[in-house]
Amino acid sequence: MTGTFSLYHFRLENRNYHFERLERKEKAILSHIDYFTRSDQNKGLLANQWERILSGKVAEISSIHKLDFGIYTSSGVFVAGSFLRNEDRTLFPMLLTEYANSAKSKGRKVTNEGNFLVSTSEVIGSNNLVELVVRIPYEIDPSAIPKEDVAFLRQLLLLYILLFAIGITFAVFFSNYISKNMRLVIDQLKKVRINKSNEKLTWRLNDEIGELIQEYNVLVDKLETTAIELARSERESAWKEMAQQVAHEITNPLTPMKLTLQMMQRETEVSEMKSMATYLLDEVASLTNIAEAFSRFAQMPGLKAESLDISYQTNRAVSLYIDRGVTFISTGPVYTEVDKDQWSRITHNLVKNAFQSIPEGREPAVDISIEKEDNKAIVIIRDNGTGIPLEMQDRVFEPNFTTKSSGMGLGLAMVKNLIENFGGTISFSTGDHGTAFRIELPITSIK
Repeated sequence: MTGTFSLYHFRLENRNYHFERLERKEKAILSHIDYFTRSDQNKGLLANQWERILSGKVAEISSIHKLDFGIYTSSGVFVAGSFLRNEDRTLFPMLLTEYANSAKSKGRKVTNEGNFLVSTSEVIGSNNLVELVVRIPYEIDPSAIPKEDVAFLRQLLLLYILLFAIGITFAVFFSNYISKNMRLVIDQLKKVRINKSNEKLTWRLNDEIGELIQEYNVLVDKLETTAIELARSERESAWKEMAQQVAHEITNPLTPMKLTLQMMQRETEVSEMKSMATYLLDEVASLTNIAEAFSRFAQMPGLKAESLDISYQTNRAVSLYIDRGVTFISTGPVYTEVDKDQWSRITHNLVKNAFQSIPEGREPAVDISIEKEDNKAIVIIRDNGTGIPLEMQDRVFEPNFTTKSSGMGLGLAMVKNLIENFGGTISFSTGDHGTAFRIELPITSIK
């Protein structure tokens, strides 16, 4: 912007300079012509008479002032001209039409004709009448700038380059300064942890970075308060979930115990009665373990994984449901690392869920199969229930999720957790004609 304004200013000054120079040259040429023609003025001389008088003087005056010019009579007829600097004769027309009609004084006039400033002025005689008219073409280059102005622009450009370089240097310095301090803040933010005391930052200046650090310190205080509240909330939630889990674990053995007692009421053989009593004692022992574990900080019994034949364990667990529509098929002994008690709970839980999915009025059909497949034990529990709705399928294994009107919704979540602890996986497929849960466990050698 400054350079453009300066360039415009220099061109304007250059134009004014040429106007003033033309005016000075014009006065000097008129003075010279007046000097040579003073004795011949006021005689009413014609063009050819003036030509004889001035023909030798025009070139002399032109060489002195280094400008070409043309002389005309008061009626505008061309008398003589010099062509020392420019041979373009169109600059001096043979007749000045503005004087052809009237010999009255027209005053000084300067016009632009191409690259020329053309001055038209008059030599006034002692009688105040126009004796001669002088036309002076002054060649200029409108785009030219004087050397001193070019030098000034060059210095101005160098100054701006210097200022630009200094500006970039300061910008880089301050950006690095700000980036360095921002990096400190970022590194400190990366160290922020919700479960430990976080270090506050100090800043000696009251600037934007200082405000940012002040806000960071306020957030650190709030985070510490929030962490304390969150820890308290997590403890309360853990106790609630643990209580629900214990209730669920205690409820699982009660169902087969109830069924066993009902069968004992109908059983007459002493051997069968003893077998059922043994099973009841096992389930009571399991409940005792749960109660003892709950008394020890409400923890569930630890896993005691051992290589067991899950075909036998599963058959033993579901034998109580045979008369309720449960069928069991196995290809033979299948050994895998599981906890005996927990595997019994998994089996009871899945069978119980299968029965609960079958609507009233439909005859229950729960098929359980165990087989080997690629060094894996495959357990499938299939029912003929109503299936799991599409919108609920993603939440089946979530804690506290249930489709039943009663229950804690912990069963399948606990089943999934136990199976994963055994190194296995559980998945399901479902449709309008029932659901099939598929358990995969790694096969182990017989111990």
